[in-house]
Amino acid sequence: MDLIAGSASLRREKRHEEALRSLEEAISIDPKFFPVLVEKGIVLFELARYEESIECFDLFLKHISNSQVRELRDDCLRHALTNYDRILAENRANAEALLKRGDILQRLHRYDHAVYAYNLALEMYVSNVVDILNKRGNSFLCLNRPEDALESYNRALELAPRNASLLFNRANVLQQVARMDEALESYDRALAYKPGFAEAKMEQSHCRLAVGDFKRGFRDYESRWEYPLLKSAKLKSSEPLWLGEESLAGKTILLWAEQGFGDTIQFLRYVPMVARTAGLTILRVPPPLRSLAQTLDCPISIITFGDALPPHNFNCPLMSLPLAFGATLESIPSDVPYLSAKADRVENWRNQLGPRARLRIGLVWAGRRHEPVNHTRDVGLEVLEPLTRLDVEIISLQKEIPDHDRRVLESMPRITSLGENLSDFADTAALIENLDMVIAVDSAVAHLAGALGKPVWIMLRHSGEWRWLLERSDSPWYPTVRLFRQNKPGDWAGVVSDITQQLQVLMVSRKDDNP
Repeated sequence: MDLIAGSASLRREKRHEEALRSLEEAISIDPKFFPVLVEKGIVLFELARYEESIECFDLFLKHISNSQVRELRDDCLRHALTNYDRILAENRANAEALLKRGDILQRLHRYDHAVYAYNLALEMYVSNVVDILNKRGNSFLCLNRPEDALESYNRALELAPRNASLLFNRANVLQQVARMDEALESYDRALAYKPGFAEAKMEQSHCRLAVGDFKRGFRDYESRWEYPLLKSAKLKSSEPLWLGEESLAGKTILLWAEQGFGDTIQFLRYVPMVARTAGLTILRVPPPLRSLAQTLDCPISIITFGDALPPHNFNCPLMSLPLAFGATLESIPSDVPYLSAKADRVENWRNQLGPRARLRIGLVWAGRRHEPVNHTRDVGLEVLEPLTRLDVEIISLQKEIPDHDRRVLESMPRITSLGENLSDFADTAALIENLDMVIAVDSAVAHLAGALGKPVWIMLRHSGEWRWLLERSDSPWYPTVRLFRQNKPGDWAGVVSDITQQLQVLMVSRKDDNP
């Protein structure tokens, strides 16, 4: 801490090189004290060493989500972009600067401009055509142009047919357009050239799960622990993994949340099945889910992140429970509700909302705001404007409002924004219990509404996600879910049009039932 404070003082005195030496010493003492990286990034930024600065901020954000640091990183990216614009103004044939400019534009989510930069680079004589085509394919994918992305990857593979990363990217596109057999073959080829390619193994499991092959899909899904981003999140338990083979009679098992909030909510349905046979079931969930998990109808002990691990005989991550129970499409435990809202919180929200005069709808249009942000999953709030013309009451359950949507929300006074007042998921559950239905993108709130047995209409991008299967408008996971899928990539307007029409039908039906 003294070294960081000293560095900050040196930086204010414009003694940047000395400040860097002080920070390097701090890093050598404790490489895992990540705030050092932020100070180092600031020093490098002031030295106009933008790419090194970005690297520092990225390394910090890999371990800790922080909106202020993300803004510092993005500001640094914008300065780097200005720098390359200046270089290219002096020499438009500078291919290296053009490529780096494209990379920065891609990271700033300006994908159309990135494609333009990569196209210019391809018109020049450059040696790294394969890399450029790959990056252009990635940008096309973020623009919801999968066919163009596929064309880029295929061109690159003509030049480098044994490139496992390209084969993997190509397979991802094929999976997105539901050409699952071709995707699986492309993943196989990637694995042939790069044995142990964890991401390819995991995506193969997603393909199989999406077509309802749960037996092989969930077995293959165990490969997720080879994937670096998940491997680091694996619970460090010294006790053996339970996958359904050993008897739990008289034994203590620790079940633990492993990924996102929505994943956890979806697979909490299996906890009572474990508790019926185990001597003691301990459930470990993140703090925002603790109170909600207490409503499971079974005897369990609940701990949260940061709590010491109690003694146990076995452990099992929640998303391995379908494998442990031999899940099939027909055997999914789909009785709802399997979670509930606490009466006092429900009453509190009822008093705040007041009498219900018309159809009351909860709305979620975007997912989490920390990296990696899934832009193709989110709906721009302005696209949902037709819903506000209906004679309904709309309650925003959006806890994190995307910056670009704040002004749009201000222009939509018919949407009551309550999401930012929600303390945890138990609070969200209580608010949902005061609604007639929820309309949401594929998000934790969608899973929560389904787990509560509340009618929920889910807006799905064209590629969907494995848990919603293919070409279905219903879900074997949640009986009250109705799926509205894009007819083509990026077509949220079509989804909103379908939902608007179905809401009008529902409103007429309600009037007929209540003359």
